[in-house]
Amino acid sequence: MIAEVVRALADEVEWVFMGMCPQALQPYVHEFHPGVVIADYPRQLATLDLDLALAPLEDNLFNRCKTNLRQLEYGACGFPVICSDIDPFRDSGLPVTLVRNRTDDWLQAIRMHLADLDATAKAGDALREAVLRDWMLEGDNLARWRQAWLPD
Repeated sequence: MIAEVVRALADEVEWVFMGMCPQALQPYVHEFHPGVVIADYPRQLATLDLDLALAPLEDNLFNRCKTNLRQLEYGACGFPVICSDIDPFRDSGLPVTLVRNRTDDWLQAIRMHLADLDATAKAGDALREAVLRDWMLEGDNLARWRQAWLPD
């Protein structure tokens, strides 16, 4: 879905991929970071120092049943986000840019953010603030999650 966008903006954007990159897009990619073990993922993501993060999702039943984890991960890093206008991204209430899954809509949104990088950085700050304020586990709930997920 995003391949046309990557090719169209190859001269305007330094594309950074992490985890996987289709071979057809590799000539357009500025940086590629292979996947890492889950324990290293947050640190690796944070070191990318992105101006803008994309979270495209095809609109299908499987993806509509996903969570907004990408918004939360990118937001925790302070990266402003453009994402597909589908559930669960739409329902998160987070300050992100939602776009329809049409090439022209993605191009317009990306160019809008690139045209004003100061405003884009402020959008990333606002997203980080919202994630830290509204989406972090604290107190007894944090202790319960630790107990459930971490070894004794």
